[in-house]
Amino acid sequence: MDNIKYLYEYLRVIFNKFFMYTAHDSQVSERGVVSTIHILKSGEVISSVHDYMKVEDRFSWVDRTFIVTRILELQKKTDDRKRSFIVIYEDGNQIREFVNVDQGFKPLTYY
Repeated sequence: MDNIKYLYEYLRVIFNKFFMYTAHDSQVSERGVVSTIHILKSGEVISSVHDYMKVEDRFSWVDRTFIVTRILELQKKTDDRKRSFIVIYEDGNQIREFVNVDQGFKPLTYY
């Protein structure tokens, strides 16, 4: 039973690391990048996996399959040297997409 719990936790961490990117990456990418950002009701921006792990339960309403599908779609639509963002707001359970924005884009902390 302990092995199953360990495996579940390991896979959850790997999943989150694979699909969650930092919004504060200062490197310019040669190809389009899609990032996810979570915004708490307080307006705090969560853009790292480490910080997201602390508040993951607040976003249990998010369908991860939907997010993965949207990431794959937005990758096709994102131009070179641009970024696209999926912004997930805790307040109101809202998800917004921002396609082909500049590398330094910062989303509003409210929807």
